[in-house]
Amino acid sequence: MTDATRTAIVTGAAAGIGRATAELLSADGWRVVGVDRASASEGVDLIVGDAGDPAVLADAVARCDGSLDALVCSAGIPPSGPWDSREHWDEVLRVDLSAPYEALRAFWPALVAARGSAVLVGSIVGAVEGSLRSPAYAAAKAGIEGLARSFAVIGAPDGVRVNVVAPGAIATDFDERLLPADHRTDVPLGRMGTAEEVADVIGFLVGPSASYVTGAVWTVDGGRTALSTADADRLGR
Repeated sequence: MTDATRTAIVTGAAAGIGRATAELLSADGWRVVGVDRASASEGVDLIVGDAGDPAVLADAVARCDGSLDALVCSAGIPPSGPWDSREHWDEVLRVDLSAPYEALRAFWPALVAARGSAVLVGSIVGAVEGSLRSPAYAAAKAGIEGLARSFAVIGAPDGVRVNVVAPGAIATDFDERLLPADHRTDVPLGRMGTAEEVADVIGFLVGPSASYVTGAVWTVDGGRTALSTADADRLGR
């Protein structure tokens, strides 16, 4: 099967990493079905709605014609607060963790039919870092890794691969600007990443070059999680 006949579904396709991924795959000749509450890029067959809504997912399934080569779950709520709000907790867990589970469940037969691949967008927050503002976000993103590893094991006998991309500080509206984008003393590469740089990793993971990669977490953070506090202080000077 050539790239020109491949189909991908991207949730959160209207902005940030999801938009960059949809544009990358579309430019590479994929048919891209996007799910988002807002308009997406040209060349994306957009379904307007909530990425965790079973009815919306059923519509997306119908557009796959029974076979799906790639699923990218990028829709999400950024870390915010208040940390002690149960309403906030429920909503973040619903969107950032339960929705990817619902998408995997809804699209699983189509992924199996194509021996396809799924990439869940996680974060260095949760698996590596805690969150002062949003324990809910940290818990959801830590859970994404367990979800992906579990589905990687479930999918392996059918040739379905499931991986996580875990971004650090990325220059999108999703990421709070605590420091200038081009002067990040907490990042060894010295800057925030771009949505396109994350999309490039996702494009690799859903492609044939990553055919032996599953159950893995690919960190895209400019070396931030490799940096000690002491070294960060030295870089700051």
